[in-house]
Amino acid sequence: WGMASTNMSWMDERTNKKRERDSLVLYVLILVFFFSCQFGHGSNIGVAVSLPGNSKAMNLALGSWVMMGVCLGLPLTPWAIRTFGEFNVVAVCTVLDVVAMLLMTIPGITLHQIYAVRFLVGFFEAPFLPYLQEWLARHGSHNWNVWNAILHAMVPLGENVGFILAQELVNAGYSWRWAFVGQAIAFGGSALLCLAYGGRRYLDFAEESVTKTDSRGSQGSEEKVVSEVEYPSTEKWGVYWATNASLAAQLGFLGGCKYVIRDYALSRGFGLHVILATFSGIALLGPALGGSVAMSGSIVQPDKWGQHKRTLIFLAVISTVAALLAAILPYVPSSMFWPSMFITFFAAGGVYPAAQGIINIALTSSRVIEASVYQVQLNNILFAMPMPYAIGKAMDSWSIGASFRLVALFQVLAAAGFSLAVLFADFDEERSTFNRISSPDPLLNMEEGESPSLEMTNSLKSLE
Repeated sequence: WGMASTNMSWMDERTNKKRERDSLVLYVLILVFFFSCQFGHGSNIGVAVSLPGNSKAMNLALGSWVMMGVCLGLPLTPWAIRTFGEFNVVAVCTVLDVVAMLLMTIPGITLHQIYAVRFLVGFFEAPFLPYLQEWLARHGSHNWNVWNAILHAMVPLGENVGFILAQELVNAGYSWRWAFVGQAIAFGGSALLCLAYGGRRYLDFAEESVTKTDSRGSQGSEEKVVSEVEYPSTEKWGVYWATNASLAAQLGFLGGCKYVIRDYALSRGFGLHVILATFSGIALLGPALGGSVAMSGSIVQPDKWGQHKRTLIFLAVISTVAALLAAILPYVPSSMFWPSMFITFFAAGGVYPAAQGIINIALTSSRVIEASVYQVQLNNILFAMPMPYAIGKAMDSWSIGASFRLVALFQVLAAAGFSLAVLFADFDEERSTFNRISSPDPLLNMEEGESPSLEMTNSLKSLE
């Protein structure tokens, strides 16, 4: 019996190591997949700011139509997933998305036809992020904090590469359509590699559940891994929505700068190539360095709900610093403009991974996909969808300086929102403490699925 037990443990360990290795390779392919999605959005912005015409609002509305598609697709995502399964929905949308990308290469395509194509791209890409968040929760939970931060780093990385490449193609006399040809190749190729390497075993959650139940040893090991991400016992809606809306404003600032920086920096006397190279470098390195602080685990651990109070305080402080820096950007001398913007983006970059951690876990482990759907939908409705057209309208009606200050206001809203999230966390904590004290029956203290001692421990951790 002892020999059989030892062999079983050795086989389980070998199986788990293989799963971790396969998950890592598949994760790298997923990064390429997600990067190519964001590359298309960045190319879209680059095309919008490069198009000729007297109306900035009509050109920048390209970004609004993408988000309209996402807003329509997201409410259908939970229903489609329940009806057809996550894997089937994502597979079909991937194929259709490649077709939509290639439509951008049609010679002589008009602005209104581009609107329709970008709407389709947004619609078909709606299920991707919710699916990837669920995949990370299942296969990347052993180092979720790092993997999640790197995944979301593909958003600024892909957008900035696409943003600069599309404009450089136009400036060099080439058609911007080549950027979308490259996107379709990278996107479709990475999707095929994911399917070839992972197959349904690693990509289909329904297939994975069946595989787990075939082996009790593997199932126990998997449950141990998943438990390393610490969720609350009940949904924390107040903290979730306050953090969600604040992150949307934060992304509004970072994304809005792309729409105004070209004209604003030209008005301050900088050359076009200097603007593209310098801003793209700042937009890449600033958030990357700032985000590395948040995901290092030395200050906060966003994937641990027991430390959510500390994470929220960190978010309030760092976003306030970024808001103060953004507010003075229009008034600094030209020689200090780019260094000041880099420091601003560095401070703002610390927000994203920390806030993303709170959002992903605040609604418990059973609502990971829903939390992601709500997040993307709120971001689209509040900022991503109306912002491009609104900024273009402001540039048509006001001065470029006033439009830049409008974008800086988004960072101020983000700082105010994270402070509100801290207040919601305090309120939830006081209400939970009051319920424990006023309840005469110890069993009622366990109604949230935790022992009183663990609940009190989590409260103490959040105050540290």
